[in-house]
Amino acid sequence: MEIIKTKDIKNLQFQDLYDFFYSLPSHGFRDFSKDIKTFENEFINLLEDPKYGFLFEYKNNKIVNYFLIKNEDSLKRSIIMTYDYNKIKTHISEIKEFTQSNSLEIGIRNLQKKYVKEISLFSHIRTYNFMKLNRNKLFNKIYKENFISEEVEHEQNYSELVKIQNECFLDQYGYEENNLSDFKSEIHNLEKRKIKSFFEISKVRNNIWSGYTWTQLNLNNFEGKLSMCGVKKEFRNKGIAKPLIVSSINRLINSNCKSISLEVDNENIPAKKIYDDLGFRTYSKLDWYNVKY
Repeated sequence: MEIIKTKDIKNLQFQDLYDFFYSLPSHGFRDFSKDIKTFENEFINLLEDPKYGFLFEYKNNKIVNYFLIKNEDSLKRSIIMTYDYNKIKTHISEIKEFTQSNSLEIGIRNLQKKYVKEISLFSHIRTYNFMKLNRNKLFNKIYKENFISEEVEHEQNYSELVKIQNECFLDQYGYEENNLSDFKSEIHNLEKRKIKSFFEISKVRNNIWSGYTWTQLNLNNFEGKLSMCGVKKEFRNKGIAKPLIVSSINRLINSNCKSISLEVDNENIPAKKIYDDLGFRTYSKLDWYNVKY
């Protein structure tokens, strides 16, 4: 097992890395692109981010397994992703060398759970649904009394967008408070991969921001993503989420988006109902577990 750093990867190795990940089914908290150039950009971004670390296991000079680790120090946890879950116990010392004293959590796709031999070593936390919508027809706009929604340009509203994102999500499981520098960096890294960001906010008549969405459009394949949708606590249960979501989806459709994906907490019944009503269908589920080592 060895730790791969940015300086250790040569251009020729990317083909091997790509071939390895391309052959794997969906199995963790993220999917890698099947487009080799996009994959390379994604991979480099992860290697250059100090929050992330990679461990690769080789046999006969071929990659046979890996661990992707993300440290979320403000939450005192680290999340890990691997294809062979049964290797965690074997390599726990190498993993903890990177995660230090953080607790460990892992996300496992529902179709991969049958390959876990020691499921008793994992304690279930919650489940997320991966949903997708294929649609090229606009939704009818929904009007909500006393609330309006509008697109905002992130270049002129970085601080306000970070503020409302934190206000909407700080009480949500697994959310790590964002800062201005990381927020800008995330958008710029997406732009490097030709992924365009759109932001919409809802506000009350006195211009107070009440909720927001962050959608993304991959300009390489015109696949879209509803990356975030949140409403500030004091404005929840007032029916403003659905009009905001519809407006955001319509913006993607107007940009020639072919499909839209999202992730939603299985316990968030109101959000699941909105997505079901709009035609989103669950294509995979991700179970989060504490790793008991």
